[in-house]
Amino acid sequence: MSDIWPGVTVEEVPELPVFNLNAVLYSLVYTKEDALSLAVDRRNNDLLNSTLNTIEALQEGDRAAVLYNFMPTSQFGWRSRYKATIDKVRDNQPVDRNKTGASYLLRILVTVMAGFAGTISEVVGGVKKQSTSFDSLLQRLNGGTGKISDSTDRKASAAILNAQIVVMSESLDQLRQRNNGRTLAQSFDTITEDNTLVFRPMRGGFQYTDFSVRNAAVNKMSDEECQNFISLAGRELLERFDFIDKVETQETQVPEDLQQGVMSIGTNRYRGKDQPAFLSNDPEYKNLTLVLIGPTRAGKTTLIGNLSRDAIKAGECVVIFDYIKNCELSSEVSEIFPSHQTLTIDCSDTKKLQGLGYNEVGHSSDTFLQYDNAKKQTTQLMSLINSINSDDTRLSAKMERYLTSAALIVFVSGGSIRDVFNVLQDDVVRGDFIGRVPQQQNENLSEYMANLEELNDYKEVKEKKNGVTVTHLELIGTKDHLITGVIDRLNKLKANAYMEMMLKKSTSNNIDLVQELQRNQLITIRMPETMFSTDGERDIYTTYWITKLWLALQIRGQRIPDRNRLTKVNIVFDELYQVENTEKFLTEKLSRLAKFAAKPIISCHYLNQLKHVREELRSANASYMLISGCDKKNFNELKDELYPFELEDLLKLKRFNSLNLIKNKDGYARFITRLP
Repeated sequence: MSDIWPGVTVEEVPELPVFNLNAVLYSLVYTKEDALSLAVDRRNNDLLNSTLNTIEALQEGDRAAVLYNFMPTSQFGWRSRYKATIDKVRDNQPVDRNKTGASYLLRILVTVMAGFAGTISEVVGGVKKQSTSFDSLLQRLNGGTGKISDSTDRKASAAILNAQIVVMSESLDQLRQRNNGRTLAQSFDTITEDNTLVFRPMRGGFQYTDFSVRNAAVNKMSDEECQNFISLAGRELLERFDFIDKVETQETQVPEDLQQGVMSIGTNRYRGKDQPAFLSNDPEYKNLTLVLIGPTRAGKTTLIGNLSRDAIKAGECVVIFDYIKNCELSSEVSEIFPSHQTLTIDCSDTKKLQGLGYNEVGHSSDTFLQYDNAKKQTTQLMSLINSINSDDTRLSAKMERYLTSAALIVFVSGGSIRDVFNVLQDDVVRGDFIGRVPQQQNENLSEYMANLEELNDYKEVKEKKNGVTVTHLELIGTKDHLITGVIDRLNKLKANAYMEMMLKKSTSNNIDLVQELQRNQLITIRMPETMFSTDGERDIYTTYWITKLWLALQIRGQRIPDRNRLTKVNIVFDELYQVENTEKFLTEKLSRLAKFAAKPIISCHYLNQLKHVREELRSANASYMLISGCDKKNFNELKDELYPFELEDLLKLKRFNSLNLIKNKDGYARFITRLP
């Protein structure tokens, strides 16, 4: 049974429906000896389809049933019995099970005559020769060709069971009662091969719990033959007969290592029992990316809220980037937690605006560390500036050189992003910051100071001193044409009023993300859409915050080298595809985030929306949750990985259920859960 039903749920019922004493009973029996087999093609549902067709003939009050009784039996002596039967077949001898009928006696007579004719030919000709005419006649009489099917051939070494089959029919109309029973019994003709099952009337009652049904024929059947009787209905039959109790989607088991953990993704139903399911809590896998895929109102917000609750309950940190509409996501999730466990960065509150800059690096008295901090800030600033463009082009190499030089000079002296732009545009400020460079940094920054000198615009001035004309250069400003690309991007940055105000503010009162990420709390960065007049402005703003967060993770990792002491940070991006440059930046860092104890959680409507990060997700060992309502495009994207699940399993998911592809210690686990 386990071989035939590898994934089915078996339930024991207290009792079966009892038929009355007037019911018609038929026993099914082999027409030929037990060694010959029925058809055993497991790919079809012919018998089940044929028996279920009987239902269409039933009327109100009619009942019909088939009882299969499998009894263990000794295998001793089976091979010799099997060989004796096969030898008869090859010698064209009759192998009828009923050895008393006229037909059987006729075939025995023909067999004897054939043997006699062979003996005569041997006496006359010296060689025993079988008559061709007798041989052909025997084959026609026995209904065979002298050969056996593959099913019969395999029966020699198969496990043999004593099997009884009883057909029962009950109706108020005696004629219909008999016809229903015979129709059901004749459905077994569909599995005829070397052997056939025929029905015989049967008398006398019996109990379902009897070891052997009294007066019913016993057939020695192989386990392959028995699978015909308890085969599973295919999809076509299940759809045709919708009253059959069934599981709408395939059931698979949750691996043991995913049955416990921190972040719950719901419960899985397997063989009638519920199993808890979690994201992997393995030290190497717990920080890998999770992708949530589902249409609008599918339950993604609730799922994110539950994942956040589990994470914070386990001592972790959650950061939510919220730039959709009026930030309903972060508002709903925040309501789950007490105020002391939430940090809200409301970017639309002009009274609490943060200064534009990367204050997380701090200041170090160590010469190299201070220089390294300046390098880190410069890298993030370059990512931000390159995201501020409409034609998807980077700054020219020469302009990047000037911007890098200005940023290093400013940041090493404790300046802000605003100061970087001032240094590039104003020769007085430029000279001031070059003069501020600590003497011990001259070796590190001499090249960059020389680069900035190239921006100075001079003119020749002639003066007479003591009757001699002297020519010297006078600084008159900045060669603006060398930095036009940077200034254009600055103007776009300042096009948004909030960004312009942040640019003017000092970073001295900014939140220190390095410290906040190490705390057990929910951090929401709220950027309502009303802040921005274009999608480009919103993209710039979110890019700034992702660069700031990435730098904070790096600084934290530098200060706390032991990964086990780092608080895990879950970073939520709802509908990431809406902020393209942020997605590009995340794509570059995706495979590195896990090293800094950071887990991205990305939601989208369908995978094709993620133009940049989609391919990187595969190499980053991401996990996927396809929530009910997903279309076939999402399934096709992961079709090979989701096998044995089919598209129909996804399309038939009940509401608030998810088809999951989750990374675990053995590779990937595939199962369905009802979301928490």
